[in-house]
Amino acid sequence: MTYPDAVRCSCVPVVVVLLVLVLACVFASARTLEQDLQGMRSPDPRVRVASAKRLGVCGDESACTRAAQALERALFDPEPVVRRVSVNALAELGARAATGSILKLLKLETEPQVIAAALVAVGRLRASSAMRVLVHYASDPRVGVRAAAITGAGDLGGPAARRLIANSLQMAGSEDAEWVVRAAALLALARAGKPEDLAAARRAYVAGRGDRYWLARTAWARVVTALDPSPRVELERLMEDPDSRVGVTAAIGLAKVGQQALVIRHLRNSQPRVRAAAIGAVRQGRLEAAYPQLRTIARYDGSRRVRWAAIVALFAVQDRDGDELMLDALRSDEPAIWTEAMAHLAERTRSMHGRDVKAWRRALAQHRKEQR
Repeated sequence: MTYPDAVRCSCVPVVVVLLVLVLACVFASARTLEQDLQGMRSPDPRVRVASAKRLGVCGDESACTRAAQALERALFDPEPVVRRVSVNALAELGARAATGSILKLLKLETEPQVIAAALVAVGRLRASSAMRVLVHYASDPRVGVRAAAITGAGDLGGPAARRLIANSLQMAGSEDAEWVVRAAALLALARAGKPEDLAAARRAYVAGRGDRYWLARTAWARVVTALDPSPRVELERLMEDPDSRVGVTAAIGLAKVGQQALVIRHLRNSQPRVRAAAIGAVRQGRLEAAYPQLRTIARYDGSRRVRWAAIVALFAVQDRDGDELMLDALRSDEPAIWTEAMAHLAERTRSMHGRDVKAWRRALAQHRKEQR
């Protein structure tokens, strides 16, 4: 069975967005460090944003130092989007020397998105001096800012961060109607918490009806994975969640706690959503023992959704069968199918060949050769 027979997808808008983003990367002209440093001085904010993003991925130590210096200066750019992207890039670089400038930015900044990016950055940079700032913004009236402060605390870690996270879980539902802040607190607890924090987190999750929100359920799966000494039952229950994001997170959690064999057994589960979740964990964890099953599932599973998940997983791990099934998708009469396949192929090969299957096959072969 070829891909056109295996799956149908109605997610055209999402696929188009994915393809546009991939093509932007594929056809972007090659830029050198010097060009991007020059771009940071451009009068066009769009050029400064693009340069800042690229400077967040540098080569050797000398290049990273120069990139960080340019990004640090851009923290005080007149355009909020440039400031936000520069903060994110500094966090990507791990530029701890820029911590002082980021904290200075937080004293002056008024744009919520920039403040949120800076709070996350100081956490990722493990700036212990930032704890007081994180505590301050954890009570900010803006939900996104509060969530960012809690996220930063989770990355920072330590007793003070754990207390801040625990307090955030106790907030009233009227202050966090969509569970945005409390979900951030659960995710932070999964990184910074200890097993003795699990009981209080469970009480907050149950009392606040976190089960009504996919983000909270996903965060809860992370907490159970990280802190529960016996997480199997709860994670298997969450694998049955109607939202695939929750199910996959739970399945990945099972694999992380040493239940890889159980995850593989769930590839034969009677529920398609559970099989799809297990496939996500096989892909994430690169559980090679399951690849033969994925090849069969990709062709013959009774669920189109499950077949597609298996094809994407096989392609992601660069399995030859997955490559061929993805190429088959280009022959489909449905735009949603061949467009999504094209996006995956372009993302891997950094090239574009339309629906020319032979050209794509050559591009894949060249990519494999370069990876050796």
